[in-house]
Amino acid sequence: MTPPSDSQALLAHWNEILDDASYYELLGVLEIADDAAIKAAFHEFALAFHPDRHGGASEQELALVRRVFRRGAEAYRVLMDPPLRSKYDLALARGHVRLQDGELPQGPPLGMSHITTLEELCQRPAAKLHARRAEEHLTQGDLQAAKRELQLALYLDGANPGLEERIDAIDLALFAMGD
Repeated sequence: MTPPSDSQALLAHWNEILDDASYYELLGVLEIADDAAIKAAFHEFALAFHPDRHGGASEQELALVRRVFRRGAEAYRVLMDPPLRSKYDLALARGHVRLQDGELPQGPPLGMSHITTLEELCQRPAAKLHARRAEEHLTQGDLQAAKRELQLALYLDGANPGLEERIDAIDLALFAMGD
């Protein structure tokens, strides 16, 4: 048996702590963190755990990456919304590390039940070309360029909810970075 890679070890660690970590702990910020600190922390978190950055991972690893990313995005949404953050701080003081489902903010979908490559989401060959380019940009951490390529792929492919979802996820990450 081969030893786990650094990525696998990190995912295993996150799997162990995810259900017991507060939103502050997930993003690695203090409870007194301001919006800028939360955005910067989520930027780092998104660079590590966005599902599109784990294209070569196994299905089991992808499922865990999606779970961790969704929880981090949930933390970001709650901590950036002052009324929800106040409600969360009260819940945390009572020992609850998460808000209940009915209290959570609604937003664009952040995960899919099965992660496919960007290229697989496209129907037309020209759109597939732009999707491959977007994947290359994501691997390099260039979210702006990846978004532009996905927008071109969407234009060439026509209506494509899968591509739209990926663009929304990139927009969320870009927003968190202040771009």
